[in-house]
This record gives sequence, structure tokens and C-alpha cells, in this order.
Amino acid sequence: MDDAVPFQELALRYLDPLYNYGRLLTRDATHAEDLVQETLLRAFRHRAKVDPELNPKAWLFRIMRNTHIDCYRARAVRPNEVPFPENGPGGTVEDEAPAPDLLDPEEILLRRLAIADVRSAIRQLPPALRETVELRDVEGLSYREIAMVVGKPIGTVMSRLARGRNLVRATLLDQPKPSIPPRRTGGL
Repeated sequence: MDDAVPFQELALRYLDPLYNYGRLLTRDATHAEDLVQETLLRAFRHRAKVDPELNPKAWLFRIMRNTHIDCYRARAVRPNEVPFPENGPGGTVEDEAPAPDLLDPEEILLRRLAIADVRSAIRQLPPALRETVELRDVEGLSYREIAMVVGKPIGTVMSRLARGRNLVRATLLDQPKPSIPPRRTGGL
């Protein structure tokens, strides 16, 4: 990564995953955007030091995690900031899954409910487990890459992933199933 063009392509390729990981770390859209910007700035400054054998996505995630820690420590020094709610109780448009074209409305509703339940269950995990589950199951990083990002041994990553998945499964099994009245076929 000697010049800006390959870095620009790299940044554009991983912009969405970085934003998603930023949302995971900060739990706030605005802070996630700021974190992505600061991460890319730091990555650009240190692009000459990157190991060509290293996965660029994992390298960027590691920079983001360290940047988040630095920003968190800085905010702890100045705790007078007041957070604003993201979009109210309804969430954001990004939280909704795209509707497949060929499914009936009931199937679409059930799939959206399932996706929302899984996302909610992941959000309820303790931070270390939530981060590991997101990096593996959402971002698709390998165990080795996650270990590098979070700075823990692979065994710890595997343990956190198993515990996180088990907690998500238990949370989903404890939730009541949505009841949709059966479809009426025929007349009155």
C-alpha cells in the first residue's frame, strides 16, 4: 500500500463492515461514523507499516478496536457529553431485512421477526461475547483474525463464540413464538 489509490479501494471495500463493527462497539450511529473516519485516518497514516500477509479487514478491525478504546478513555476524562437517541424507539431502516420477492406476506413477516429476534438476542450478550459473535457470524472473520482483533488467544475466542452462541440460542428458545391467525380459505 504505497500510494493512495489502493488504500482508497481498500477503504471503500470495507466501509460497510467497518461501520457495522463501529455500531457494535459504540451502539450509536453517529459515534460509529466518527469511529470509522478516525479508523481510516489512522490506517492511512500507517499504511506503509502493514504486513502484506495480513488480512486487511482484520487489520482495519484491529485499528478500529484500538481507536474505540482510545476514544472511550478520552470520553471518560470529559463525561459531560449527553447522548441523543438514535432514531427513537422504532430503530432504523437498516434494521429491516430486505423482503424476498417471491414470498407471501406472512412468510416475509415471520422472517423479519426472526431476524429482529436474533439481532436483539445478540445485543443482549455481554460485550466480549457480543463482539466475538458479531466478528465471526456477521463479519465472517476467522478465529485467528478475531484473536488478532481482540488481542486474545484463539482458545479464548472459540470459548467466547461458543458461550455467545449458546446464550443467543437460549434467549431465542425462551421467547414466545409469534401467533398469526390461520388463513381463511373459501367463503364465509
